[in-house]
Amino acid sequence: MVESGAKARRADLAFNETEIKLAVDMVDKLTTPMEVLYYLLEHRRLNSFVLILVSAENIDTHTILQNEKRDTDLLFCLGEEHGVHALLCQETKVDGGYMFAERIVKRLTLEKGTSIYCSVLEVRTTTYKIKDIIFRGLETYMKALHEEQIGEIIIKTIN
Repeated sequence: MVESGAKARRADLAFNETEIKLAVDMVDKLTTPMEVLYYLLEHRRLNSFVLILVSAENIDTHTILQNEKRDTDLLFCLGEEHGVHALLCQETKVDGGYMFAERIVKRLTLEKGTSIYCSVLEVRTTTYKIKDIIFRGLETYMKALHEEQIGEIIIKTIN
């Protein structure tokens, strides 16, 4: 019994192999676009942006997201093995990000997607390093996954 409790604590403290590979993929694909968004934030051409992470099984998530996003939103597929997609939505605050995520989850559900997970992270400052933002976004998404919050949207704001 003690051993299983120790394993549970370790699981809370560290990412597993799949999560680390997802983090690496996120850093590789999101760092440069986020540098551009940071530049826009720093020069007051942008007030905020959101990072949305979403996954669903048994459905073409990428095509649905491509059809739902705005021209100013950036869509990234984070590898077939992860099944996770990232959206960077410019000039979007947490409430707008939530409404967009809610629309996406409803659409994925209507199209018969299963195991739908979604998180929204609002960024309003360049105080944090980009990798910290990426990792916080991943932690928010992983919380939904670990707590099996299927079809729910987990929200966090970075001030």
